[in-house]
Amino acid sequence: MLNASKAYKHDFRDFKEFIDLIQYAASFGYDLDQKKSTVHQTVMHLDRVDKIIVSRRNGIWIYFSVYDDNDNGTIIDFVKNRTDQSYLEIAQTLHDWSGEPSVINKIRRVSCDNKSSYEPLRIHRIFNRCATLIRHRYLQKRGIQPSFLKSSRFFGRIFQDDFGNAVFPHFKQRLVCGLELRNQDIDLFIKGSEKSFWRSNVFKDDTTLFIAESPIDAMSYEVLFAPKNGFYLATCGGFSKKQQLILEEFIKQLSNTYSITVITDHDQGGHRIANKVIQVLETMNFKGAIQRHSPSEIGKDWNDILIEKLGLLMSSGGCTAERLSKYASGPRCMEP
Repeated sequence: MLNASKAYKHDFRDFKEFIDLIQYAASFGYDLDQKKSTVHQTVMHLDRVDKIIVSRRNGIWIYFSVYDDNDNGTIIDFVKNRTDQSYLEIAQTLHDWSGEPSVINKIRRVSCDNKSSYEPLRIHRIFNRCATLIRHRYLQKRGIQPSFLKSSRFFGRIFQDDFGNAVFPHFKQRLVCGLELRNQDIDLFIKGSEKSFWRSNVFKDDTTLFIAESPIDAMSYEVLFAPKNGFYLATCGGFSKKQQLILEEFIKQLSNTYSITVITDHDQGGHRIANKVIQVLETMNFKGAIQRHSPSEIGKDWNDILIEKLGLLMSSGGCTAERLSKYASGPRCMEP
């Protein structure tokens, strides 16, 4: 029988450090999302009911639910939020758990990712070494061709670092404040970053703002629909209170913007972000039209749709620049 004092004074720390939360979540029925997981964080789905992000900080396994702001913490919180057990019962359950490695045999290991403070000088130094991106193999695999990187809408908004990663800069008060890296198996912010938003170029005759979850989704939407006089902003994950304030200030500066369309994913996370964005717009009494346009299929984002459509083009004769251009500007299967 587990001693109560031992459970509270000693085992809880050990549970948080040494029980692999990825394996434990898998025992609850969560499946690994290999596409969106990286060496720094693991994405797991429970059917279409929940999605969690698992990582390690200071040697402690932690998680948060994309769908529920109150569902986060350590393995103790994970169990507490999914059962009606007391803390002593949780300690007994975790003490008895075998940690069967067969639950997930082949999995990308997450590394310790200590939370860092904002380091503007470091971010500026790294950004100054980055080169403007005009071609990138990973982005091409995601359906983003060099012609779009060179277009007036996106040229000078995506960069490449010394290691060949695509870099999406975030700005605050016209100064770079964060750098998001994307590549095969890489999806993270550089240490010392502060997240605001990534955005495309904006021109004086632009009238519609499209708000996406990621820069790749934003560019995918441009490939699919090529909306006239439309520009893009990406939240790059969740939508924090700090981002809400930044969004308000940004929109106040857009005198010609008559319409805002939220193009987040068709899942619970996308719904939550869309609802928060729309609430901000309504609270600030935005006078223009507010719309939501997401893929019709549950669980999809706009890059998923782009890759599917490009796959159809390839199977029917190859994806030439001419055919891609015709597809991007021709009749749509879904109207925004």
